[in-house]
Amino acid sequence: MESRATETTHAVRQLPRLKTLLKKYRQLKTMQSGLLQLSELAGSVTDMAEFYRALESVIKTLLVTDSFHIALLNSSDELQLAYCHNLADVGINEHVDLANWRKSLTGLVLLSQQTMNFSNKKIMKLANEDKILLSGTACVDWLGVPLRLGQQVIGVIAIQSFDAKLNFSKSDSQILALIAEHLVKAVDRVQSRALLESSICQRTLKLTQTNQQLQREIAERQLAVKTHQVLLNISELTAKSQAIEKFYQALHQEVNKLLPAKNFYIALLSEDKSLLEFPYYCDEKMPQPETRILSDGLSEMTISTAKPILLSDRMVYTLAAQGEVTQCAFTKHYPDHELPRAWLAAPLTDHGEVFGVIAIQHYQDEKAYHSKDLELMRFVSHHIAIEILRQKVQQQVLQSNEALEKIINKRTQELQATNLNLRMQIEERRKAEARLYHEAHHDGLTQLPNRAMFSDRLTYAIRHLKRHTNHRFAVLFIDLDRFKMINDTLGHHAGDQFLIEISHRLRDCVRDNDILARLGGDEFVVLLDSLQSLDDIEEIASRIITSIAQPFELNGHTLYSNASIGIAQSRVTYKDANEILRDADAAMYQAKSLGRGRYVFFDDSMREKIIASMTLEQELRQAIKSKQFELHYQQISDLTSTKTLGFEVLLRWQHPTKGLLTPSEFLFMAEETGMILDIETWVIEEVCLQLKLWKQSKEYEHAYIGVNLSGRHLIQANQLAKLMALISVNTIEPERLILEFNESAFARHTDLALKGLRKLKEFGVKLALDDYGAGLSSFNFLHSYPFEFIKLDRSFIRMLNHNDKNLSLVKALHELGTKFGYRLVAEGIESEAMLQKLQNVGCEFGQGYHISRPEKIVKTKTESNVVAMYRA
Repeated sequence: MESRATETTHAVRQLPRLKTLLKKYRQLKTMQSGLLQLSELAGSVTDMAEFYRALESVIKTLLVTDSFHIALLNSSDELQLAYCHNLADVGINEHVDLANWRKSLTGLVLLSQQTMNFSNKKIMKLANEDKILLSGTACVDWLGVPLRLGQQVIGVIAIQSFDAKLNFSKSDSQILALIAEHLVKAVDRVQSRALLESSICQRTLKLTQTNQQLQREIAERQLAVKTHQVLLNISELTAKSQAIEKFYQALHQEVNKLLPAKNFYIALLSEDKSLLEFPYYCDEKMPQPETRILSDGLSEMTISTAKPILLSDRMVYTLAAQGEVTQCAFTKHYPDHELPRAWLAAPLTDHGEVFGVIAIQHYQDEKAYHSKDLELMRFVSHHIAIEILRQKVQQQVLQSNEALEKIINKRTQELQATNLNLRMQIEERRKAEARLYHEAHHDGLTQLPNRAMFSDRLTYAIRHLKRHTNHRFAVLFIDLDRFKMINDTLGHHAGDQFLIEISHRLRDCVRDNDILARLGGDEFVVLLDSLQSLDDIEEIASRIITSIAQPFELNGHTLYSNASIGIAQSRVTYKDANEILRDADAAMYQAKSLGRGRYVFFDDSMREKIIASMTLEQELRQAIKSKQFELHYQQISDLTSTKTLGFEVLLRWQHPTKGLLTPSEFLFMAEETGMILDIETWVIEEVCLQLKLWKQSKEYEHAYIGVNLSGRHLIQANQLAKLMALISVNTIEPERLILEFNESAFARHTDLALKGLRKLKEFGVKLALDDYGAGLSSFNFLHSYPFEFIKLDRSFIRMLNHNDKNLSLVKALHELGTKFGYRLVAEGIESEAMLQKLQNVGCEFGQGYHISRPEKIVKTKTESNVVAMYRA
């Protein structure tokens, strides 16, 4: 019992608290419901008046007062009262001073952009400080919240309390802030909708106006197009050759497309201008009139004024030549029943003289025609006049055509003959120009593009590269090996056939878009365009080398050649075609120096080499011209008796800056450029002169002189004859000359070389095979060739110091020599031991530093005028 009583007492004590919580719960639920209603309304409102009315009930429900007002900024940033609900001061709208809104409580909230709460006491203080102006009924408490749209304040909502017992709390401020958010949403929605509707209305109005303007322009355009087409058709009718009656009918149809021309006629003056005839007349009331005498009718009025005329409502409108329209009253006495309601006419003129009239008329509508139609009638009359006059001229032409036809036919025949002759001449000239152009841009022998055409294409490729840096191309510079030998040996005709065959093979190796050209001689170039990779270049270069290496059959001879190719790839630094050709040429020389029959890509180091090579060539030519060469003589001795057999002459170049140069430093250039023949001519002359001098010396009057010669003398056409002629001119003792050739002189042209050697043998000189043992050293040279001396190379002799096997070979060669008629000469004997070994195996002659060093011979004259010789 006590426990139950205790619980009851506790419950009674908790009852006030529960009632308070229930009250708060109901208030929160009411607040939630009101705010939800306000949120839904703000999201769908289209009319602010409706929203404001709903806002009254929400504020009344949620707050302690229902007196509030809303002020918004207008487009001029001035505060304007948007809505007010104040039962305590119904006339507040009349008290609001918009000019002084900044001195109001609402203005303070707007300017501060913060929520403000003022009691009556604070309000009076602000008024006394002249910060605000009082208006309307004084309130007990005042609360204002700024309306924020994003970062911008667009207005203020404020509530007032006129009950001394009711003051606003912090929760009222929060509720009013929530209401302000929904109010801003509604204001933004309505304003956006109003702005959109205004924009739509303005756009619709503008589109309507534009559409109307377009309709007018379209109508005017269609009329202009129609007018233009009709005028064009009239012009075409005039240009056509047709019967005049059909022309009148077609013209009537065209005019009727623009103007009411059901009633249309054409009247013409007779030749003496006394009668008026009507060749065309179409009228709904009147039949076609007969030709009549001129009277005082409408047609005569047009003829007399000589201007287009419009008659309408008894007013006459006249179009002057300058386009001006004048008007005057129609004063002629003309019966009304015979006068059309509207009449439009224009004169037909020829050089200003009227010869007729064109007219249209309307019997029902006096507004059928307008003054602007006068210009149209003038245009139509102009074309009718042209056609009528053309018909007259045509009649005259027909009469004169027959007379002229015979003259024309005769003249035509003459002109045809002349024309045919001219055409033939023009065709010949065109062919000649085409031939000249082709000859100017193509090689006459191979019909390939020449240097000029290739340079043009290469220049274009260089320019294209500067605009398109990804574009790649390359130049192949091709030089044929042994072409000069073929040309000199077999003649120029065979050389030409060889070049033609080369051009055919090269065409088969390059692509369709590549440019193959012949620069001259045996030099060909290829422009490889639109390359994708380095492999493309190497593939084409390999094909060319393989193709050229195949044997050639010319005039019963099987010939072999090789191609040395220099390749220069495209660079943006190239300025012109000469630069890239120069680099490709340098790479080609590098390929030749590496052994021929190969390709080499250009790099910058080659330019230095080619410059050095060019410098050497230039200096060598100057050396020939200035005779900078000198001869050194090395003694050849009998190894048994130590007597002197003769001398081998050794060439030296006394270079102005580099000093004394041996043949290994310059003879390759002389051989390559062909200057070797000039040098050897000088050597032969000097040696023959020395033989003459030695003829006066008892010591050397029977000595031989050996001269190393190029193989060109044996295999080049006419060169052998020149050599023998040179010897004949300079000496009467050719038998004292030993002409030395090495294996390379005739290794590939054995037949030619053998014939040349036999001729030299018959001529009387002695022959020696030089440098035997350094190359192939074929035994065929020992028994098949007419050599009297076999000179063992110094490299072969030097090996005797370390390998006695070569001694057996020397002994065998000596024994063969007794059988085949040659003697051995050992070169490079540098010791007594080597000399003894050679004597032991039967070697008869030798030369070397151990025997005698090469020496220059200085020639002076003694007092007895006998030539004396001193060793330099």
